[in-house]
Amino acid sequence: MPMKQRDIGFRELLERVLPLESLTAADRSRVERALSSGVSREIESAALSTIERLAEHGALRRVPTPANGPGTVLRYQPRDTLEMITLHLPAPVMLPGVLAYSRSGLPTRVLARLDQLRLLLRLDDPTVVAEAGAGHGRPGVLSQVARAARELLGEVRLLFHPGRAAEGGSAEAGEEPPFDAALVAQAEAQPGSLLYCPDTADRARLATGAADPRARGARALAAAAVVTADGSVRGTLEVAGTSPGVFGLDDLARIALVADYCGGLLERAERIAKLAFVDPPTRVYNRSYFDLQAQNELARARRDSASVALCIADVDNFKAFNTRFGFEAGNQVLVQVAQTLRSGVRPFDTVARWGGEEFAVLLAAPVQADAARAISERLRTAVERLRVRLEALDRSVHQESVTVSIGVALFPEHAETPQDLWRAANQALLVAKSGRKNQVVFYTP
Repeated sequence: MPMKQRDIGFRELLERVLPLESLTAADRSRVERALSSGVSREIESAALSTIERLAEHGALRRVPTPANGPGTVLRYQPRDTLEMITLHLPAPVMLPGVLAYSRSGLPTRVLARLDQLRLLLRLDDPTVVAEAGAGHGRPGVLSQVARAARELLGEVRLLFHPGRAAEGGSAEAGEEPPFDAALVAQAEAQPGSLLYCPDTADRARLATGAADPRARGARALAAAAVVTADGSVRGTLEVAGTSPGVFGLDDLARIALVADYCGGLLERAERIAKLAFVDPPTRVYNRSYFDLQAQNELARARRDSASVALCIADVDNFKAFNTRFGFEAGNQVLVQVAQTLRSGVRPFDTVARWGGEEFAVLLAAPVQADAARAISERLRTAVERLRVRLEALDRSVHQESVTVSIGVALFPEHAETPQDLWRAANQALLVAKSGRKNQVVFYTP
């Protein structure tokens, strides 16, 4: 009598079919996290790794499967039962000059020596991420990932390219451009796939007007999206080999493993950065983050021959709020002003609390003087329209108006360094404060 067959998804496989009681507590916890995330790729990855674990513990038995048709078919039989679990993993899809492998179809376990995994396993230590990220941001974390990747893959070039939708997604000063920008964009758009170009010579023949990766020593390229636990794409990992066809299937699985590690590390580094770089009361960036961002933005603008604008906004008559209503009411004024400034600029601009009642707004390149003036006036007007609800010490409630004075300076017209740009904008602010206040003043040399 033939056995009945039924198609199920990975969630049902985990929840109803696999004998999870045979797993360790740590492995069961990973499964529960994947299920609670609701992210299909996380659930699929958890199911495949769970099957491998159960096979190791003897709870599942691998049944030989003859090669038949495209893709990979894996069959497992649970212990003490006649049921059969069959996995159909997709074959790579042929694109022009590129193979697109489903990441779930890559080998889930690849041979590697312990010394090759040493650096990768060390990245699971939160203190390593904290040390790598402290004072260096994303590059500090990625340098650790690159070292671990070379241990696994040999002498390769590894580049990380920030995703377009990621917070702070622009490239930092000094970061290299992609070997193949089209391949990187394609990998970001297909986070469930790993793209492999075995020979960049074939890719170069098909491309029109694009830079040839071979000019930079890249003869084979692999690209995989870097995805965090919530399913958001942080960027793309691009790995270059010096010989055509240098990456085998196991190498591609290792690259996918490094990309997965990279996603978790960046997520942890971002959480640490928020603790280190966010002003708790106002929830905008603090002075330390502003200093780093100003250096990056000016370096990028210098490289691209573009302009950057710095606006310093100071709350007018701020001490009066503290005197009349108490310090908690003064803090509420700062919170409202900070969020108004944040919502009035572009996503890639920086708003930071410099100290006291002073905020720095860095308008990223390219921004011309007219645009900087228009944005500054928009910010001033938005604050002027605020009606802040304040509760005084006697619990009486008041609706109060707030205004700011803004000083503006431009790079490179007014200054060549972050320090000089700050001095110029601060001089303009002093002029704005010494007059009628609630105005925008540009620096005049």
